[in-house]
Amino acid sequence: MADVQDVDVIVVGAGPAGNNTALGLAQMGYGVTVIDWRRDVGDKLCTGIVGQECIRRFPIDPSFIHREVASVQAVTPFGGDVRFEAATPQARIIDRVAYVASFANRARDAGAGYLLGQRVSAIEPDKHGVTVVTGEGKHRARAVVLAAGFGSPLTRQLGFGAVTDHVTGVQAVACARDVDEVQVYLGRDVAPGFFAWLVPTHGGRALVGLLARRHAQAHLAAFVGRLESEGKIQGIIGTSSSWGLPLRPLKRTFRDRVLVVGDAAGQVKPTSGGGIFYSLLASEIAAKALGGALADDDLSAANLSQYQTEWKSLLARELEIGYSARRLYEYMSDRQVSSLVQQAGSKGICSDLTGGPDMSFDWHSRIIARVMGHPALGSGLRLINPLLARLACRPDPTLAAQPVNSSLPTQVADLPD
Repeated sequence: MADVQDVDVIVVGAGPAGNNTALGLAQMGYGVTVIDWRRDVGDKLCTGIVGQECIRRFPIDPSFIHREVASVQAVTPFGGDVRFEAATPQARIIDRVAYVASFANRARDAGAGYLLGQRVSAIEPDKHGVTVVTGEGKHRARAVVLAAGFGSPLTRQLGFGAVTDHVTGVQAVACARDVDEVQVYLGRDVAPGFFAWLVPTHGGRALVGLLARRHAQAHLAAFVGRLESEGKIQGIIGTSSSWGLPLRPLKRTFRDRVLVVGDAAGQVKPTSGGGIFYSLLASEIAAKALGGALADDDLSAANLSQYQTEWKSLLARELEIGYSARRLYEYMSDRQVSSLVQQAGSKGICSDLTGGPDMSFDWHSRIIARVMGHPALGSGLRLINPLLARLACRPDPTLAAQPVNSSLPTQVADLPD
């Protein structure tokens, strides 16, 4: 005789992916319990920059918005600063904790239960359900959604393995009374192969951080010292923190009675490390797939495989192009990066790259395709990474072709180096 289940679904992790999956399933009428080791929902490091498309699809309370972003100042290792400005705001800087918590509040209102301050140590699927083990006891469900974030040992325990590439992010809160624009710093002395940021929030504060494969805390200390010496920040509030970010997705994100969603699945932009929007999109797909499987009482891997088919149809091309661009950027020298940014920031080229209705902060492959196919910028880049050129410049069937102005300056200087 089958075991009696406590609930239909246990969601492990109360981040964007976990909360939105719980919300979707609870709205379908299923019994859902969310378990997270944190006591404060949404409390995770993040710059809190989300695109307009994300805001439209997953609306946010206006009180959670710190400011709109219509421009970015890029600080290059050679050649000074370059300012990129769009005609309208492309993103917003938000209170990430409050935004993520709002999904949990809606899930609770729909009937989902939350067990906070409990760390899951094991997930044990069997023929009749799944046992989830915490320090406080055992819980049973018909299925589990693993949304525990990057680096969870539960992915390996369940046979999903681990992502094949990742990076470390570090960030601190700084006093920054005179910063009113997002600033991105490039160069191997700042963040080798990646980038650093100064992101104003509210009340004279800003987020200071960077991504790096090695010695991230040491790079952050040097970056903070530089910003202080330049008068851009006036000290750090509290201590810095670090977290891991996947750069590649898991090869498999489903098995009998289990789906993997969000950072745990590697559904993160490889270019910037942003994961909120893709986690929310994938969690919608997960809730739909799992809801149907629960209704059919068929929680086999074969039936749940539609989840992976659908999220990959939406995101796989984007992730592959973004990762290939990420590897190209890591290969480039500081002089090449500076030259590329300087030319991209010139008036004619910048409007060519960012103009058009298909441009989006949330879909980086579109601007990557324009850069790679651009007569002034792409020729040298195509020599360095011909695979990216083939991937990025392959027509996107969901978009109409966009014209490119051919009367532009000569190709990027010093590419290849």
